[in-house]
Amino acid sequence: MNKKLLSVAAIAGVLGLLNLMSHAEQRGQVPFKALVSPATCAQPQWPNEARRYEIEGVTTIRFQIGEDGKVVHPEVSKSSGWKILDDAAISGISRCVFQPKLDEAKDGTSFPMQFVWQFSDGPVIRPLLVAGSCQPSERFQTFKDADRRPSGSDGILLRFLVNSDGAPIRVVAEPNGQAPDVVEQAAAYLQSCRFAIDPQLPGQHTDTAFGRVLLKL
Repeated sequence: MNKKLLSVAAIAGVLGLLNLMSHAEQRGQVPFKALVSPATCAQPQWPNEARRYEIEGVTTIRFQIGEDGKVVHPEVSKSSGWKILDDAAISGISRCVFQPKLDEAKDGTSFPMQFVWQFSDGPVIRPLLVAGSCQPSERFQTFKDADRRPSGSDGILLRFLVNSDGAPIRVVAEPNGQAPDVVEQAAAYLQSCRFAIDPQLPGQHTDTAFGRVLLKL
C-alpha cells in the first residue's frame, strides 16, 4: 500500500487542495493564501505509528498569526478521531511561518486549516470480529469494528494488528482521558476476541484493524 499524506489543506496551492478560507476571502477580499510563504511551511510528517496502523482521518485546526508571522494558539476544532493525527497536525502548523499582509493577521483573527490524512491507494479489506468470539465480561459488551469515535464513558478506542491466528497483537489505545485501569482492561478484553477476513472478498487485504470496546452502561 502506498502510504503518504495524500492532501493537506493547501499552503499557497503547493501542498494539496485548498480547504481553508479566511473571513477576508469570504468577503471577496485578498485570499488567505496570500498570507502564506510556502518555503517556510513544509508538509507535516505522517507519524510512523499511524502509517503502520493505516490510520486515516481529517483534522481541522484553527490558529492565529503573530506579528512575526509565526503561528500562535493552534487548536483542534474538529478531531480526526485519532489523537496521534491531531497532534501531528498541530505540530505541523506550529512550524509554519506566514507573511502577515492583512490587518486580520494582526488582530487576533483565527484561521482554519484542514489536514486530510489519506492513503493514495483505494480502500483495503480489514479483519473483522468473528461473531461470538469475545469472552463474556462483566464490564464490556462487545467490540465494534471500525468505530473510531474517541474513547468516552461508553467505550474505548483501540487500534491493533491481527496475527495469522486471528488474535489481536500490538494493541494501542487512544485513552482520551479515560481511567488507565479501564483502558488496560479494554485492551485485555479485546485480546480474547478473534478476527478474520472473508477470503472471498476482492481487494487488498491488511492486518490492521480498529474499533471500540463498548462498556456496559
